Amino acid sequence: MPVSLRQLRAFRAVADAASFTGAAERLNLTQSAVSMLIRQFEEELKVPLFVRTGRGARLTEFGTQIRPTVMRVLSDLQNIDDSAADLRSLQRGHLRLAVPQMLGCCWLPPVLGRFRALYPDVEVTVLESAGDGVIEVVARGDAEIGIGPERPLINGVSAEFLWEVPMRLVVSAGSRLAVSGCRPALEDLEQSRWINYSDDFSEVLHRALLGTRSMPGAQDMRVLGLMSAMALIGTEDFVTVAPAYAGLFSGVFGLRFLSFDGPASRRRFLQYIRARHDLSPAAEAFLRLARDSAPTEPAGDGNID
Repeated sequence: MPVSLRQLRAFRAVADAASFTGAAERLNLTQSAVSMLIRQFEEELKVPLFVRTGRGARLTEFGTQIRPTVMRVLSDLQNIDDSAADLRSLQRGHLRLAVPQMLGCCWLPPVLGRFRALYPDVEVTVLESAGDGVIEVVARGDAEIGIGPERPLINGVSAEFLWEVPMRLVVSAGSRLAVSGCRPALEDLEQSRWINYSDDFSEVLHRALLGTRSMPGAQDMRVLGLMSAMALIGTEDFVTVAPAYAGLFSGVFGLRFLSFDGPASRRRFLQYIRARHDLSPAAEAFLRLARDSAPTEPAGDGNID
């Protein structure tokens, strides 16, 4: 008997719930029906997929290995269903989008508002991730498209340029750099205490600013999230570099966003999709809006140009 869609769905449900009982509730099946589907799947593969325990079930090593593949297969099948619905009605489907949290806060709402006005019957799921994690979300099949800063690609993901976004040095509103009224000099950057909120971008940033892999003070603080980094800068004498659109929160945290010179003062943002993957009509429609809606710097956020 070949592997069936019901078996794949049962595998995903048990893996997610770590329980046959929980999977049965999610699938609206009996526990025995779920157990039978998993047993048939294991017999077809001739390899056990779960270790049954008194409290539930956990994946075997092989089960863990095939889980991403199963997720991608189910995602592709869902895209087929979504695309067929779009073709039948022109207004149906499911947009599954991954964005960094800050982009989701500052840029996404008006763009998504225009999309919803045009396609009110399209279901929307937004997954927030750290900037370094958008590609992984797309690679897993959790999102059909991702939008975020340029990062090294991984197998199975392709990218296309969207916009170039201005970057700003983020400092406390009461700091020496903020009250000086001048653009920060290289010496100021060398002597500053830095918050690192993105490992990939920090390496690029440090090389672009100083020609080195790291800068003095770069390890003073590591916070994997720009929102938390800005909140800390508002209370302590740290600095970081962030997209200019994040200036929307300058008043909230007591910050100034300062212009600076050099290649690190602009950042490429890309759209990420799975390689050799045909986008659903909903995803294509959203990307058309996104290409014409580059993030803008908020007015009156206290920048020093």
